[in-house]
Amino acid sequence: MLKKVLVFFPTYNEAGNVERLILTIRQFLPDCTVLVVDDASPDGTGELLDQLATTLQRLEVIHRPGKLGLGSAHKLAMLYARDAGFDALITMDADFSHHPRYLPKFLELLETADFVTGSRYMPGGKSDYGIGRTFISRTANLFAKAALGLDLEENTTMYRGFRAPLLARLRVEEIKSEGYSFAVDSLNQIAQVTDKLAEFPIHFENRATGASKISEVEIYRAMFTIQRIALGRLLPKRGEPIPHSSEEVACAGCGGTHHVQEFAPKREDRGIASDLSPYSCATHSSRSHGQILRCLRCGLVFMRPELSHDELVGEYESAVDPVYLEHLRARQTTFRRNLEQVRRHLRSVDRILEIGSYCGAFLKVARDAGFDITGVEPSRWAAQASRGITSAPVVTGTVEDLPASQRAFDVVVAWDVLEHFADPVEELRRINELLPDGGTLLFSTLMIDNWFPKLAGQYWPWLMDMHLFYFTESTIRQVLRTTGFELVDEGKYTHVVTLDYLLSKLGTLGVPGATELSKTVESSRLGRVEIPFRFGDIKLFVARKVSDVEPRSSVRSHVPGAPGLEETSLTAE
Repeated sequence: MLKKVLVFFPTYNEAGNVERLILTIRQFLPDCTVLVVDDASPDGTGELLDQLATTLQRLEVIHRPGKLGLGSAHKLAMLYARDAGFDALITMDADFSHHPRYLPKFLELLETADFVTGSRYMPGGKSDYGIGRTFISRTANLFAKAALGLDLEENTTMYRGFRAPLLARLRVEEIKSEGYSFAVDSLNQIAQVTDKLAEFPIHFENRATGASKISEVEIYRAMFTIQRIALGRLLPKRGEPIPHSSEEVACAGCGGTHHVQEFAPKREDRGIASDLSPYSCATHSSRSHGQILRCLRCGLVFMRPELSHDELVGEYESAVDPVYLEHLRARQTTFRRNLEQVRRHLRSVDRILEIGSYCGAFLKVARDAGFDITGVEPSRWAAQASRGITSAPVVTGTVEDLPASQRAFDVVVAWDVLEHFADPVEELRRINELLPDGGTLLFSTLMIDNWFPKLAGQYWPWLMDMHLFYFTESTIRQVLRTTGFELVDEGKYTHVVTLDYLLSKLGTLGVPGATELSKTVESSRLGRVEIPFRFGDIKLFVARKVSDVEPRSSVRSHVPGAPGLEETSLTAE
């Protein structure tokens, strides 16, 4: 008998439905636990859910910082049910189109089936859609049925039931689709691991209040997903599911432990930089990286930790990178562009700290422009090199190593640094302590929601050992809010590189003839021609300190199994 049951639905602007829906669910399944994932609904749905949770038992609410997608919300629920030891999971929509009166029938069928779906289109089923919407939905279901090779008449609904053994076998991280497409993509995987499928007729009703979230674009995207699945059936069958790792990793952003794999680990030769540490900046030729995960609670993308904070700092302390110095002039050109772009946010009297100043390229540019600037750099080699390049003072170490007399600044700068920290949230808290109210933070970092990484996939050149975090517009805003900052401006970031350097990097990415051409132009003037390039996958941000924040326990809390993160959230307070 299925005793421990989780009923899940996602919400976005469902304030008019959620209370009645939860109470109706309890009428039909009094002992179930209800899980709601709200994607920062602007209509107050999240606040209403919190109020209900104070009076209703077994109501769990997860707040996410923005619209992270219907598919990721369902994946979060599937992992939540699996890890919390529920016997069954039932998923549904929040708008009463899936009426709770069918919940007992789900449990009845799940006694013998691994997966159950409520069907509009089998005999006895009914839908309140109009003629046009019914035609589109029915056509999509027929195509999905043919592509999946199943006897189910209903293949695109999210009114579904799962037994625990099925959830344990699913490769949730391999379901890449979002929105309407997720229904078909997930059912395709379900059909690969079990043939114990069942369906029963339901009356699919028009939503009680609010507007439908499914656009025509989502429907057409689902059709492409169906075509992809049909082609995939012609390929060899995959092996057994990848076993779930028992080692929990806490997200540095929200403390959540429910993640999906964004990219599998890759270990390859480091090309022209194979003699350098993977934590030296010139190793952009590296194609090596660990497992990269996406947090389902907040959307933060990060590499599974392989080094502790102290070990990571130790790697950077010993980093040596002569290739960087060979291309120092182009780096200075890059930083001159950056400085001009953010100059309106600076005053001539500002005292500036650059974190991760490396060989002093920006320090020199800022000092030459008349600014009072100090650098802090963990690499002993790079800190020494910068002292020969600029007269700006450099502290060897991290922010924690700054002398007490040098812990007050008007501006903190961190170019391409945030992604290198073991815990960027903790480091931003440390930066907060260095600034007065209204102080300015200038930084650039990697953006994984840009078109280029989406197109490049596993061949995106910024996937490498030294990059531990990859941000999105949503996670940047929430990380800043959590650490006492307000985003006030953002802009494009342009890299300037020499032609020979660019060619060498293209060669490591497998572009035919690039390596040979790089060697040809290396010793000529042509090789030193500076070329600006920008794909939008690195952005520049300006933030202002708006409040002090309490320090977290330790940067080491990002190490697997460490305590202290569960009290931290990326959701707005």
